[in-house]
Amino acid sequence: FLANAAGTGMRSDEAMETAEAINLLGEFCGKRDIPQLTQAALRDKYGFAQADLFVLFGGSILAGGNVLASAMQNRVAAKYVIVGGAGHTTESLRQRMHREFSDIRTEGLSEAEIFASFLKYRYGLAADYLETRSTNCGNNITYLLELLRENHVAFSSIILVQDAAMQCRMEKVLRKFVASDVTVINYAAYQVRVQES
Repeated sequence: FLANAAGTGMRSDEAMETAEAINLLGEFCGKRDIPQLTQAALRDKYGFAQADLFVLFGGSILAGGNVLASAMQNRVAAKYVIVGGAGHTTESLRQRMHREFSDIRTEGLSEAEIFASFLKYRYGLAADYLETRSTNCGNNITYLLELLRENHVAFSSIILVQDAAMQCRMEKVLRKFVASDVTVINYAAYQVRVQES
């Protein structure tokens, strides 16, 4: 983003301030409440080694699938859910996944089904539940909660993974619908820092 600051007429100090502002915004939106998805990190911060629920939202970039696999391998939750129907990010996810993994069929699949295919193909793992109807952040949450009620899945702690740009928003939407004593743990699918050069 700022690699060409000199060619734009932007002063070095302006470019540095802009980079710092972008990074501050990125940290705010792309929250990570623990440094790693491990039982030790959960125990250190929350006093338990395993959350009741882990949710990956399908609007995430491909890195979200790797984060989910790592969480499952580290057994940081009792249950795993992938959420996502077809929305404004779906077609780009289909194309990107198929470009990276041509053996994974993506045409017509929901975001949750795409990530489920990736998880099985690359890691031999499977989530406990898929929510495939939602089309936006609001009904990502309402349909998730409906799915959990239908399957009698209660939770008092939940780990949320979403694209960094939407992580904070996802937490805020969830908090509108759950009790205040539910422990919500954010772990953005990725973190990026820009530098002035």
